Amino acid sequence: MSFGQIVGLAMLTAFSAGAGYSYIADRHGLPMPGMAISQEAADMTTIETVSPSVQFIKTSPSTSKVRSESFKPYTLCSGAVRTHCIIDGDTLWHNGTKIRVADIDTPEVGQPKCSSEAALGAKATRRFLQLVNQGPFELQAWPERDEDKYGRKLRVLVRNGRSLGNILVSEGLARTWSGRRQPWC
Repeated sequence: MSFGQIVGLAMLTAFSAGAGYSYIADRHGLPMPGMAISQEAADMTTIETVSPSVQFIKTSPSTSKVRSESFKPYTLCSGAVRTHCIIDGDTLWHNGTKIRVADIDTPEVGQPKCSSEAALGAKATRRFLQLVNQGPFELQAWPERDEDKYGRKLRVLVRNGRSLGNILVSEGLARTWSGRRQPWC
């Protein structure tokens, strides 16, 4: 296969992934890639204004705190290059590091087992996007385990002493992590 064919195939793959996501986003009310937050999500609660750049202060090897004056909003992930975006209700890319929110489990949006899981997963994703974009939060290590079997960093997102995951649980959009996935259908 020639270099040109490889580049063409890579471009086609990226386009197909984006088109597929656009279809799912439209059907389930997810914000389109590049949007920091949808109007529907903005109507759900008040959003704090944030500035366009990001800077982290390391407080320990596994905990970071975002400074409010340099917070960078998250968008919805799209395409192959992912650095600072939301994948679904419990997974995000944070400055090039893939993070699994360790204290919760949310319904799948990529491969849901039923339409009710897809709909609830879309709601959880929108709400998670909204929560992380409300301002600074800390990334706290999960006790005794730094990564999951997929190489994602396990972290609890905390703002003002409260887990963002627990907010999703209280709103019926997530479950407290029990140590294994459970069906949503």
